[in-house]
Amino acid sequence: MIEWKSDFVGSVYNYLPRGCQICRQGASLVLFVTGRCERSCFYCPLSAKRRGQDVVFANESLVESMEDILAEGRAMGALGTGITGGEPLLKLDYVLQCLRALKREFGPEHHIHLYTGLLPLREVLQKLKVAGLDEIRFHPPHSQWSHPVGLKEALQEAKSLGLEAGVEIPALSAAPEVVQAVAAADAFLNLNELEFSETNFASLTAAGFRPLDLGCGAAGSEAIAREHFLLEGVKAHYCPSRFKDAVQLRERLKRRAERMARPFDYVSEEGTVIHGVIEGDLVLALELLKELEVPEEMYSLQEDEIDIAAPILEDISKELKSIDCIISVIERYPLEDGLVVERIHL
Repeated sequence: MIEWKSDFVGSVYNYLPRGCQICRQGASLVLFVTGRCERSCFYCPLSAKRRGQDVVFANESLVESMEDILAEGRAMGALGTGITGGEPLLKLDYVLQCLRALKREFGPEHHIHLYTGLLPLREVLQKLKVAGLDEIRFHPPHSQWSHPVGLKEALQEAKSLGLEAGVEIPALSAAPEVVQAVAAADAFLNLNELEFSETNFASLTAAGFRPLDLGCGAAGSEAIAREHFLLEGVKAHYCPSRFKDAVQLRERLKRRAERMARPFDYVSEEGTVIHGVIEGDLVLALELLKELEVPEEMYSLQEDEIDIAAPILEDISKELKSIDCIISVIERYPLEDGLVVERIHL
């Protein structure tokens, strides 16, 4: 058996493709190009606002133009992009546009990987490669795991064009034929922990799965990965669902926060931004800040509030309250109009 290595909340692996390496750093832009898909996999965790909808998201932001995608990449200092769906290749021309735009903006070293449930012909793979794709991950439907026709050949075809190629599936049952195809093509195998969501909960429970006590992972999924997939001679990696929140999302938020933080913002270990807020008579508040000689770089006038360094706000709280200002310290996500996680009134 392979030697198991533990890192980041139990993520166990013996082979990590480049796309996953960048993801671990929180440096991968998640580009969701469509929710359309010709399948109806019972384990699909897509939310209702995405499943079946022809919408585009860059991370959590709805996209209306190519510039929205590039702006999100710049905001987080993206080192790579993962293109996903739905089925991305149902919008092949749009995917090709995205590939070219991302490489133009961020350079040839910007790594791009793509997930697909299809087995595209060489002509399509060639177009993707020329446009800038670096890595492709095939997702054969569960109904074909016992007889994955064409999978080995698709992996070999992709590799012959210079793409890193692999298979990515949830760990929900044994699939020796899939493992054999991956090994024969000298490709990689990514196992995701089976994940419960509001849209697949009924179908997963009907199939006999139960959620873990903590998190959204399915009980027994990791055991399936250990027993049936992570085998000697197979370039495999298992990714727990909790990794996405505990590491991937946190690191991505931190990268974004560090780039957008103002001089007076404090970036927490969780990637949130903390600062003070002054509400009320802002004209009087600004006069008071100048009178108290608060450095101008330590606060910023917004439409209906003044944002300020939290420690300074606490130091001058009595003076601000004396002119009937409402003051608080907030913690929020580092997004435009980011969700406020916590507000403490002083």
